[in-house]
Amino acid sequence: MRVVAGKAGQALILCGGLGSRLGSLTASTPKPLLPVAGRPFLDVLLFELGRHGIRDVVLLAAFEAPKIAAYAEDNPVAARFGMTLTVTIEPDRAGTAGALHHARSLVQGDFLMMNGDSWLAFDLNSLPEIPSGGGCDAMLTLRLLPDASRSGVVTLEGNKVTSFQERPQGPGPGLVNAGIYRFSERIFDALPATGSLERDVLPLLSAQGKVQGVVREGYFIDIGVPETYERAQTEIPEQLARLSGKDPSQQR
Repeated sequence: MRVVAGKAGQALILCGGLGSRLGSLTASTPKPLLPVAGRPFLDVLLFELGRHGIRDVVLLAAFEAPKIAAYAEDNPVAARFGMTLTVTIEPDRAGTAGALHHARSLVQGDFLMMNGDSWLAFDLNSLPEIPSGGGCDAMLTLRLLPDASRSGVVTLEGNKVTSFQERPQGPGPGLVNAGIYRFSERIFDALPATGSLERDVLPLLSAQGKVQGVVREGYFIDIGVPETYERAQTEIPEQLARLSGKDPSQQR
């Protein structure tokens, strides 16, 4: 198969998680809006999408959805890139698969989706296009970690994702889902109205040979636990400065 890299025209960001592992920090604040060096973490993701030329962004909200909607209104990072932000709200607690399912009417063609609480710094436009013939519905971006014990581990054979393991029994290297996906519109045929993309959908599609993976390097962080959230306060500004000489806080 010829691998063709190309820019997706649209990106969706999952913003509805409860963030229970962060305790009081997320008692009334969605994880993507937690401050990192004084600015919402979501600014980092919008900045990444904007600098890679993506102008149509949909925020999938649930927990404290009005705060996501307020963030999206007249957002300075979006304005800098001429980006359109749309907010869609789950009718109930629908999970990651359900959140995407309920956004179906807003999606056109091949699209990106990102977790709203993690960042892998790499060239988003290097992700291969989804093959048009129907052999692949989902493409996962994977990151090799020296210690993958806190994350689910993915098995990759060639370009096919063959299995998902919740967490290894002990410390050691492994490929982890970096929370950046490229999907075909065909993904919607596999989505339940309520459920988990990671547990209920991707393993089934993988068993059918419809999930591919690409390994990318680059700075990676998930702010979902106190230790990494604390690290993010200094590491993310350093990484943004290294990438471009500018960070989102300078755009607000």
